[in-house]
Amino acid sequence: MQVTINIPDFAPLALNSDLQELKKTIKLNSALMLYKKGKLSIEQASDFANLSIYEFLQECKNNQIAVLSASEEELKEELELLAKI
Repeated sequence: MQVTINIPDFAPLALNSDLQELKKTIKLNSALMLYKKGKLSIEQASDFANLSIYEFLQECKNNQIAVLSASEEELKEELELLAKI
């Protein structure tokens, strides 16, 4: 699927980037937002942004987006189960 958006001529200059860099930034920021809102999985979001999962995880870290959705209680339960093995 292809989506077309109109970008004002001043945008690349104002953001100090070329059109390709602006396209990458828009895709990355969209992927980060959709992942943060729970609309995309980490794998879907990394594909959306054309990044590996590891690169996308780094971008999440850079943008202070949590990638672990388990609660503290869930983590404790998991650790207790692992301790029994």
